[in-house]
Amino acid sequence: MSEDQHIFLGLGSNVGNRYQNLKFGIDMLNAHPHIWVTEKSHVYQSPAMYNTDQDEFYNMVIEIDTNLIPVDLLNAIKAIEEKVGRKVEKKRNMPRVVDIDILAIGRLQIHSGLLEIPHAGISERKFVLKPWNDIAPKFKVPGQNALVSEILENTDDNSDVRMVLIVDKEGMF
Repeated sequence: MSEDQHIFLGLGSNVGNRYQNLKFGIDMLNAHPHIWVTEKSHVYQSPAMYNTDQDEFYNMVIEIDTNLIPVDLLNAIKAIEEKVGRKVEKKRNMPRVVDIDILAIGRLQIHSGLLEIPHAGISERKFVLKPWNDIAPKFKVPGQNALVSEILENTDDNSDVRMVLIVDKEGMF
């Protein structure tokens, strides 16, 4: 797969059985007829970033293949989040059963009211960078002019992000 075909999603959960929520989210992505999960990072635990008066998150990054255009991928992800149990929050950064973000779609850069690709704030989020580094340390993030491993090394985020679950080579939980 060429670099311009790499598609990365970040998953997070801090409500209920966080591990099962992530697993169910991945199962639902795999069940979609136009989305195929190809890689999974280990699972990390981290404190909530903005609204700190909530439970800690489990986070991971996956790589997928899809034939969907970006807006259709976003719509599919939103439908999956809803099926897994995510409620539409009126406030940002609230607890969530599952949160699935498009981190990057190859070399594509989109800046619209609907989509921000690559995802905004990547360089400030160690909870995204650590799992992403597990599966794609040499991926060059569009607009950053740096590899995932370099962005992780240089992030100012000093939050406590620790591995809590090792995902084996077959990607099994």
